Amino acid sequence: MRMSTPRRSALALSGALAVLILLTACGGGASQGEFGVISWPGNDGQTGSRPGQRAPNFRLESVTGDAVSLADYLGRPILLNFFASWCANCREEMAILDAASKQEVTVIGVNLRESPEAVARLAAETGASFPLLLDRKGVVTRAYRVTNLPVTFAIDESGIVRDAVLGPVDAERLDALISAARAGAGLEGERG
Repeated sequence: MRMSTPRRSALALSGALAVLILLTACGGGASQGEFGVISWPGNDGQTGSRPGQRAPNFRLESVTGDAVSLADYLGRPILLNFFASWCANCREEMAILDAASKQEVTVIGVNLRESPEAVARLAAETGASFPLLLDRKGVVTRAYRVTNLPVTFAIDESGIVRDAVLGPVDAERLDALISAARAGAGLEGERG
């Protein structure tokens, strides 16, 4: 017994939709031109968010519409901050992170699942002038194993995680993160 053409087409479409849903739910890696977690250029090694591990590379859209990847900033120490506009602690630390971005460290903010308008409003209200990226599906946030906000990672110039602060960053913790990113020496006891 042969299936009719419309029924075969419907089954094929259903199968394709199921695969697409599975890839989206599993946070499938981004291909060229897409946003999410991507491979490091010329390196297929393991990545992770713990000190001593290579930070997961990603490509995300900035609030200004540019495509930005972590690899774009290799060669400089990086502070990678995960935030949301509704998070009071995130809002409070924006000024101190912005001041750090004017030193010899790159600060990158990754927003969790909010609209570009909400993030732009937060930047205007807090004076944040460093790159603010949109993790619309939460794929990058999951790759860094972020479960609470804010979280700030210190990443050295070669892309290795050196330290992280879970919770708001004050001046003392910020100085420790910057030192860790610059020196490439982890301060693993400073987590939390």
